[in-house]
Amino acid sequence: MTNLYHDANKTRWNAGAENWAKSADDRGLWERCHQEPELVLSPYELRHLRPISGKRVCVLGSGDNQVVFALAGLGAEVTSVDISRQQLDFASKRAEQVGLAIRFIQADVTDLSGIDSESFDVVYTGGHVAVWVSDLEKYYLEAARVLKSKGLFVVNEYHPFRRIWKESRDGLIVGSSYYDRGPFEYDVSEEILYEKPGHLKSYEFHWTVSDFIGAVMKAGCQIIEVSEFGEDLAHWEGAPMNGLPENLLIVAKRCAR
Repeated sequence: MTNLYHDANKTRWNAGAENWAKSADDRGLWERCHQEPELVLSPYELRHLRPISGKRVCVLGSGDNQVVFALAGLGAEVTSVDISRQQLDFASKRAEQVGLAIRFIQADVTDLSGIDSESFDVVYTGGHVAVWVSDLEKYYLEAARVLKSKGLFVVNEYHPFRRIWKESRDGLIVGSSYYDRGPFEYDVSEEILYEKPGHLKSYEFHWTVSDFIGAVMKAGCQIIEVSEFGEDLAHWEGAPMNGLPENLLIVAKRCAR
């Protein structure tokens, strides 16, 4: 079934892929992260992900593919899944440049019908993916479906507490209720990192901590760790959120079938 929210977001990401790739070039991490995974993976994640050499790993909502490259550099056999064909095309060319063999699949994370059930030892997702997804439970159900029994499911998301504030340098001003999941509709340009008004539609969904935990559990996974970490302010963030958690990490295992 067509998802109009996801179709609009796909159009926006395809249109913004070139600008996003340029910003990735400015950061310069994609050329190094396969040799230095700590550049894009936190110690909390690496605690679970370092011993993945030889394992089959799927990254959902792979975006700039820096995590994909890091996991491939750790010796995993990685499949990269993203809704944006243009994002994947940039990533494919870069993988060739750094000598990484990665499988790329264009798909909506709520419909992974092109992937067989129980295909992967590890499924990783996160890095501002869930904000674009209208059905969190379906998203994680699909993630768990392609995961082997007792396989590892790793979710690292931008912390929900950071999504409620208005843009302001003077103080924290609530812009929307923490419990308002959306959809939030925006008219934006091709610029992704520093949003500007434009002709493209963009839809966001603001999930809560309990939404994330509940969706992982409903997907048939047993949670083994929940962590909140980081408290700095990124240069693109528009409110003084120093001291608030940056990331929400959930690590779970697919229950035996």
